[in-house]
Amino acid sequence: SNDFKEKIPVTIYLKDIAKQIEIVQLQKKINLKDYTKSINYISKDKGAEILIEEIEENFLEFLGTNPILNSIDIYLKSDFVKSDVLDKISKEFSEINYVDEVRYDAPLVSLINENLKKIKFWVLVFASFFLLISILIINSSIRLSIYSNRMIIKTMQLVGATRRFIRKPFINTHIKLGIVSSIIAISLLSISIYYLESSIVGLNLMADIKLIFTLFSCITGFSIIITSICTYFATQRFLKLKIEQLY
Repeated sequence: SNDFKEKIPVTIYLKDIAKQIEIVQLQKKINLKDYTKSINYISKDKGAEILIEEIEENFLEFLGTNPILNSIDIYLKSDFVKSDVLDKISKEFSEINYVDEVRYDAPLVSLINENLKKIKFWVLVFASFFLLISILIINSSIRLSIYSNRMIIKTMQLVGATRRFIRKPFINTHIKLGIVSSIIAISLLSISIYYLESSIVGLNLMADIKLIFTLFSCITGFSIIITSICTYFATQRFLKLKIEQLY
């Protein structure tokens, strides 16, 4: 989502009266702004070349002059790609006397932000649902595993082993299984991300190293926490039972 938002430019069109020193100073000013990711200056000559290439016709020959204005494309950091922020930026630069106008694709920005909100909501709903299902499955599997060792647990308890001592090997075993499961999950997720990037032009999820690292860390962390808690309560249940209740 960040990648798409950061490709939407705010274009400042400069009047012909703008001096080169003023253009350079304006670019420096823009680069110092917190919201700026990058800028791209397009001279009127370069703009004409781009337009000729797009329309496949040399309009300069029959116009006799170049109507294209010098312009600066500002690419913002994703957090600032919001209609209210873009309006403030447009107003700020429109007040400069040598600026002709400031444009950005307002409908596209609104559409992207609205769709992203919907996507995030449904992703959260589905993620919560699958997390709940995963916890239930993990808990059931661990309880079955502990149940098959209930006699060993009770025997250890009868010979004087503490509850902590009895729980420790079971918790360690299931933590290891949780780590292995998280590695498998991360591998499958990486393959899915790679497939999406190769299928959707412009999608570059792996470029956000911080996000990917956080996601993978959360998967591993949740695996360890969930297996530890489930194993603790499963063993605790059998530790509290009397011998006749084990059958």
